[in-house]
Amino acid sequence: MANITTELSDNNTVRITFAGRQARHLRLTDSWTDWMLAMDDFRDLIIPLSGVDVNFIITELLNNSNRLQFVNTASGQEYNLNNDKKIVRRLGAGNTRNEYQSVALFIRNDTQRWTPEPIEIGRDEILYLIRAMITLDCPANYCIADSLRNLQYLLSILWVKKANPRLLQGIRKPKASEIFRISLVK
Repeated sequence: MANITTELSDNNTVRITFAGRQARHLRLTDSWTDWMLAMDDFRDLIIPLSGVDVNFIITELLNNSNRLQFVNTASGQEYNLNNDKKIVRRLGAGNTRNEYQSVALFIRNDTQRWTPEPIEIGRDEILYLIRAMITLDCPANYCIADSLRNLQYLLSILWVKKANPRLLQGIRKPKASEIFRISLVK
């Protein structure tokens, strides 16, 4: 998992600061910073959001189409957010399963500087990242299983943030699986 710090900036976006050395989940790839998002990264992106933004994301997920039009490339399926950011969804072999689905955020880094400059992500971009994790547009069964599991985890993070944000504060934040268990009992 990437070593990141998130905070709400003055213009109501989430400011992400990267730290540490390159790892499997955060690395330089050509002129891009390749950040493979884990559920705990989504938790860290959602924590600084205001209640209004969380309500907006929940409403959009429940009321509108979650389908994104990805373009197939050699590195996976891509969805351009803007000139400096794109979402890459990878389908292939993983460490614990033969096949899996994951999402990476590619951030332009023309200087190939390590550690990358801090970036800002708005609530709409977070919504697109969530949609990329749950979009069902690949016919293989593992995508369906992954999309359902991802939806359960992401909705539980949003629910806990909305219902009891105090549980997500502090130095030791609960992992996504713990948040999922909390959401079932509360």
